[in-house]
Amino acid sequence: MSDELYDKFTQFFDADINQYLGEHGGGAEVVDLEGNELVIRMLGECRGCLSMNDTVNGVILKKVSAVFPFVKKVSVTDDVSPEVYEMACNLFTSHN
Repeated sequence: MSDELYDKFTQFFDADINQYLGEHGGGAEVVDLEGNELVIRMLGECRGCLSMNDTVNGVILKKVSAVFPFVKKVSVTDDVSPEVYEMACNLFTSHN
């Protein structure tokens, strides 16, 4: 994905998707675009929520495909963000 397209997705998520998800204590971030499939990471209370699949397919996909019609599928990665990974590494390697 080009930096320009990534920026457009990020701006859209900040202005629309995360406004909605923020009402529920969560959020989402764009990870990658693989063909016509947008890969996202769920954040906060949305991560692991029992309604996550309904939110992704019923809300996020509809909103994203209305603005980016080439996106036909949204999938969720279950990895952790680089920031969380770095924080965990620091916790395990710090010497007090």
